Amino acid sequence: MSAEKVAAFYESWNAMFLVLLRANLNLAPSPLQVWWSASRCQQTSLTILSNRLAPIHRRAAANARRLRRMRFV
Repeated sequence: MSAEKVAAFYESWNAMFLVLLRANLNLAPSPLQVWWSASRCQQTSLTILSNRLAPIHRRAAANARRLRRMRFV
């Protein structure tokens, strides 16, 4: 079970890094664009957070489904 948590953490970290990298590449051509578009920055932050939590949520939901199916005798 701890191996699953570690794997979910690394998937989460990787997803967050990739979204952050894409955001930086999109904002690189115009540094002042950040100051002009607060809503775009907020949307990017929410995307980073949602992508960061998605692998953990998937694993937790899968574990909950798996444990629900198990019948203890």
